[in-house]
Amino acid sequence: MLSPDGKTIAYIAPDENGVRNIYMKCVTCKHTEKISFEGQNNIASFEFTGVPDVILFQEDNNGDENTRLYKLNITKATPPHLPVAISDRIGVKAAVFKNNMRDSKVLVGMNDENPVYHNVYEFNLYTNELSLVFHNKRFPARMLFDNDLNLKIISELTKDSSVIYYRPSPKANPKKLTSRKDDWVEYLRVSAEDAPLTDPIAFTADNQRVYWKWGIGSDLGQLVIHEFGRPETNQVMYSAKKAEIASLFLHPTEKTVLGLTEYYNKPEIYVANDTIINDMQYLVNLRPGDSPMVVGVSRDFHTWLVTYLSDNKPFEFYLYRKWQNKAEYLFSTRAELNNRQLSKMIGFDFKARDGLKIQAYLSLPPSTERRIPSEVNRTNPEFVEYAKLGMIPRVPQKLILLVHGGPHMRDLFEFNSMNALLTNRGYSVLQVNYRGSTGFGKKLRNAGNGEWGRKMQYDLLDGVDFLVEMGVVDKNKVAIMGGSYGGYATLVGMTFTPETFACGVDIVGPSNLLTLLETMPPYWLGMYNEMVKTLGANVDSEAGRLSLRSRSPLFYANQVKNPLLILHGANDPRVKQAESDQFVDELKKNHIPVTYVLFGDEGHGFTKPHNTLAFAGLVENFLGKCLHGAVESFTLGQYNSSATLIADALNPDYPRLATTLPPPPSRFYGSPRGYALY
Repeated sequence: MLSPDGKTIAYIAPDENGVRNIYMKCVTCKHTEKISFEGQNNIASFEFTGVPDVILFQEDNNGDENTRLYKLNITKATPPHLPVAISDRIGVKAAVFKNNMRDSKVLVGMNDENPVYHNVYEFNLYTNELSLVFHNKRFPARMLFDNDLNLKIISELTKDSSVIYYRPSPKANPKKLTSRKDDWVEYLRVSAEDAPLTDPIAFTADNQRVYWKWGIGSDLGQLVIHEFGRPETNQVMYSAKKAEIASLFLHPTEKTVLGLTEYYNKPEIYVANDTIINDMQYLVNLRPGDSPMVVGVSRDFHTWLVTYLSDNKPFEFYLYRKWQNKAEYLFSTRAELNNRQLSKMIGFDFKARDGLKIQAYLSLPPSTERRIPSEVNRTNPEFVEYAKLGMIPRVPQKLILLVHGGPHMRDLFEFNSMNALLTNRGYSVLQVNYRGSTGFGKKLRNAGNGEWGRKMQYDLLDGVDFLVEMGVVDKNKVAIMGGSYGGYATLVGMTFTPETFACGVDIVGPSNLLTLLETMPPYWLGMYNEMVKTLGANVDSEAGRLSLRSRSPLFYANQVKNPLLILHGANDPRVKQAESDQFVDELKKNHIPVTYVLFGDEGHGFTKPHNTLAFAGLVENFLGKCLHGAVESFTLGQYNSSATLIADALNPDYPRLATTLPPPPSRFYGSPRGYALY
């Protein structure tokens, strides 16, 4: 992150004890200094403020997601100086809701009265005083603030999953807002179909107009602007062409739109005016084939922090000085991988069984020999275009179907440490943006509603079948792996279609859709109707319960035939540990072997360095036993992780924690920095 004055870069990295702390780097003197000294919990995020020597940071307690919020004075950031707790109450989730990087105050949200609703406080960065500005007993969802830290737009989800946006009524006190009806007037009503692509983004500098992502009447969405409170004055600034608008580049003080990004296979940058066209052209030319991302700018707009999206290089950062039209290389986030041959991601489309077009990525091991188009044309002319992309190997591959979480997320063209590990070990990797994924329009996203365990799963199976038909994959050497929703998809694959997958790796996946709904985190309960829409059923009717049960792997555990590794975080607030416990219990009742590992100090994913190393070791050894890819020697206590073996396979020939397998042909230097799921 770049400081507002453009003189300092700060970042989070593991310290000598493996705890993720904040480091600060001077951009001119090259001096780097550790400025936070957390001893147990990783710092999750931080931000600069309008006060030059003050930053704010967040952390939770071993993955419980009840984030605590602290203020840290950078000039005094040495022991025994301690950060000031803005909120460190047990069971309270606190976050910065608005920071304009200009004033000596920020707005902080805390669910300190009701876990479902966040009150909003004004926090004085000098005096540490908190003042309540919005007493909230009604609105769990989206809030938008203007540039002067005033709450201007708030949303409410209805029973039919449509969204109503409100603005403060003329008689409401902007610094003493409540959730009473007479404090709010309706601004805009959006249907359930259009809601995923309709969202307010930011105010213009004078706070008179609002930028929106607008999905009404458009599948991919538009960027529009209208006078605050008057959506009938909409002006379309841009209509998406290939994919949804992924990001917006705003001037830091003028709040004008400088550019935006669409993201189909790879990011495509569209420049809005001449202000930055020469700058962006320079950055594009600096790294041909990679996509520049401006991740920070100084308030005077003279200095930019830039990174690049690349499939086979870790993130590398540059300092771009606009007045010089020149970029200076700063550092790589994974310098140990700089001279390693890493896999490329190939974006492609295929047709699902019902004709819906699905986008996906294929990564082959770096040394894979590929068939040239002329060879393919002689035998399978319909696959020539895929051969031109370099997708068809000479020998069918072992495949890992790596399923993203969410499910309202998407796989991206970018460096992925798990992808790099798997391809280094000799596996090809398929990542499918199945229906329900975001980024490809309302039609694809809404097509996933009610299709957990059905058409969403069929898209994954159809992707594998497509590669098998093309000769890319050996159908007898396919594994499925994923986290969160991807973990659910793994369990569905291992129970509903056990003949398809030689083995599976479930990471924090739900096994029972009934208990998943019944144990949602309290701060998600305001989105309950949205979750019901996504699942296509609720627990309040017999028909709904039957539907959810029919798509829950727990009730089909007796159909598991092949090796299964289950990993979970003990403090997971989204998918409770019980989701894995109950599935393992059912397997045991049916005398079906399973390996189950619990990380005692993690939540919905694994982020602590010693745990991510153990996670990588567990996964590669399991897959090595199943699909015979390369492995490094690993024992469970090797990295002093919190991993505990809760259940091991009953069959002695079943994949266990390998300790004597030979090393791979080329070692994978480093480990995944973290595997956090959503």
